[in-house]
Amino acid sequence: MGNTQEEGTDMNRKIAAVAVGAAIATAGAAYAVGGDEGGHRHGRRGNKAAMLERFDTNKDGQLDDQEREAAREARKAEMLQRFDADKDGKLSDSEREAARAEHRGRREGRREEHQARLLERFDTNKDGTLDDSEREAMKAEHEARRAEMLQRFDTDKDGKLSDSEREALRNEMRDKHRQE
Repeated sequence: MGNTQEEGTDMNRKIAAVAVGAAIATAGAAYAVGGDEGGHRHGRRGNKAAMLERFDTNKDGQLDDQEREAAREARKAEMLQRFDADKDGKLSDSEREAARAEHRGRREGRREEHQARLLERFDTNKDGTLDDSEREAMKAEHEARRAEMLQRFDTDKDGKLSDSEREALRNEMRDKHRQE
């Protein structure tokens, strides 16, 4: 049997893996249920509405080449403003690393917050880790949530979510998060 610190680290890794799965279930239940047949890039989909609002100048609901270029240029300008410490108009290796470090820090902070929420919710014996029965309870809730999403949004009842059904789910989730 390993020492307590190693067991704690191993448990934290397991919690992190489960947390990632739960995050996918909560924020992207549509993909978990119906797959990703459309080839969408998950991380960027959540910002689509904001991107369209800001850069879709012809208001056709999508970004054309010119609008995408404007979005890239705006992102580049924002990155330069935030991280170009020597104000030479480009990011040096150290400035790029500072940007990456900030991004990693934000991601780590969100991961830790999510883990804390999972522990608060599922760590019934309050020992700071999830034992097998607590992980099973979390998994059962995840599966129940997936089934609920499938039942609610699978309008053609084919057992999976189409692109339009996933879009309806995303819109509802987006609206719900805006109200919170």
